[in-house]
Amino acid sequence: MRELKVLHRPAAIARRVRELGRQISKDFAGQTLDVVGVLNNGYVFMADLVRALSVPVRVHFVRAEIIDTTDPNTGKERKEIFYSPEIDAADRNVLLVRGVVQSGVTTEFLLRRIGLHNPRAVKLATCVDKPDERKLLLEADYYAFRAASNTIVVGYGLAWNGSHGSLPYLGTWADRGGGSAPAGRRRPAKAARGRRKARAKSRARRK
Repeated sequence: MRELKVLHRPAAIARRVRELGRQISKDFAGQTLDVVGVLNNGYVFMADLVRALSVPVRVHFVRAEIIDTTDPNTGKERKEIFYSPEIDAADRNVLLVRGVVQSGVTTEFLLRRIGLHNPRAVKLATCVDKPDERKLLLEADYYAFRAASNTIVVGYGLAWNGSHGSLPYLGTWADRGGGSAPAGRRRPAKAARGRRKARAKSRARRK
């Protein structure tokens, strides 16, 4: 079995979660927050995050999956995203929580579906953000760490082939290369910098 390299130890993860909790609590001071966790990879991060919040919280869980289907009109294969249950988000402040955000396809779908219920605000929080893997314009409002696109991150609820999710730290395989950096310390790639304004507009539409 390949050796795992530790990226972020439990103490560092706990510190970042507390920092996120303070920031989110400040942003939603005096309001109730509906926190929606996406199973399965975000449950550990979400459990710690809600305990770091000082505002009233309502907790929800949804399950999302991508299914291969056949278009009844064209006969061509296509992928569809399904999730359940629906969240009653009308006039509520919603925080969608994911363990990792990569392509952003499923996450953007969930944000749009929640937005159809006329929430007061919809924000996105993730433990590990991988913006260089985006297939569409999407930016996390809160993230604990960012990782390189060629880094598979495991531990702290993030599993690979069903394993390693129970590790108390975030790690990767030492021979894969890549790495990650805490929030606010990573210089975006040149191509990513060119998309910052468009991502900001996308985030503004969720306010």
